[in-house]
Amino acid sequence: MPVVKEIAIIGLGVIGGSLCKALKAKKPMIKVTGIDVNEAAVKEAKQLGIVDEGTSNIEEGVFGADLVFLATPVPVMAEVCRRAAPFLKKGAIITDVGSIKENVVNLMRDILPGTVFYVGGHPMAGSEKSGLAGSSELLFENAVYILTPTAETPPEATQVVSEIVESLGARVMVLTPREHDRKVAAVSHLPHLIASALVNMVGEREAQERGYFALAAGGFRDTTRIASSSSEMWCDILLENREALLPLISEFKKHISAMERIIKNRNRRSLQRALVSARLWRNKVPTGMKGILPQVYELTVVVPDQPGAIGQISTLMGNNGINIIDIEIMRIREGDEGVIRLGFAQEKEMEKAEELLEKHRFNVRKFDV
Repeated sequence: MPVVKEIAIIGLGVIGGSLCKALKAKKPMIKVTGIDVNEAAVKEAKQLGIVDEGTSNIEEGVFGADLVFLATPVPVMAEVCRRAAPFLKKGAIITDVGSIKENVVNLMRDILPGTVFYVGGHPMAGSEKSGLAGSSELLFENAVYILTPTAETPPEATQVVSEIVESLGARVMVLTPREHDRKVAAVSHLPHLIASALVNMVGEREAQERGYFALAAGGFRDTTRIASSSSEMWCDILLENREALLPLISEFKKHISAMERIIKNRNRRSLQRALVSARLWRNKVPTGMKGILPQVYELTVVVPDQPGAIGQISTLMGNNGINIIDIEIMRIREGDEGVIRLGFAQEKEMEKAEELLEKHRFNVRKFDV
């Protein structure tokens, strides 16, 4: 099995930047070259010290690399690969991070020379933020990382990519390209479409009659959080995977229509059966593993209407090494108590925060996930 001494990462966005950061933290002996057509991103990566070398020249950047990550948007992967192909060394391994696999696999088969090896990949992790600002060396911790080798992919190449991404904290799952597209369409792409449609529907009502969003509590936020992701990226994903997505949209419409009929007929028994079934299926979904967007563990805290109350909470968290990744003032009324929502990246941080806040006599409520 080839030893990986040099890795080139093309595209310094959320995923590419996170790969750079994680590799420098976990594999400092490997030389990392960051490549991006945006020279400002290359400069920033150099200043952050997350790459050993950086360049906007694709041909120069991939030269000599043992492993190359294509971390660009799917629509430009083919062009990027065509430019890089003549400069890839014999025996180099190419992998990508695209959310669509069958189309990309077919493109790589046509573009890449027979002297290099391609392993399709898709890390099920991401961020609402874009660019290097949204990257993190911990992005792949406990995240599912799908690899999609084909019959032509040497097992040794798959093993190399697998060992690298596992060293970054990810959990590797091997699927065929078609199986990947079909399953990810159901658990990632369709939910994004539904969340977007739901937000648009309520948004149109908000435009006609203000007050809907003021009542939007945790359930609405949690259901629609993925709608805050990059619209440009998701437009590409949904269109590229339309072959797998369209049958699922039709199937979902049948389910929502069935629920509509049940409610219209006031059939309590059927409604309860459907809700129980959904709850039982939902309980089978694994917890503690990241998806396209990171899981957020949340607490709501009742705060008294007095100066410095929110600052006291923030100081309490900081002094005890607890990182708040999201904060929202949900309700503050003069002369009355207010409510704030705190978000944490890890369950143990949330539990520690809950314990500390209760110890200091704050009224705390934990969201179930």
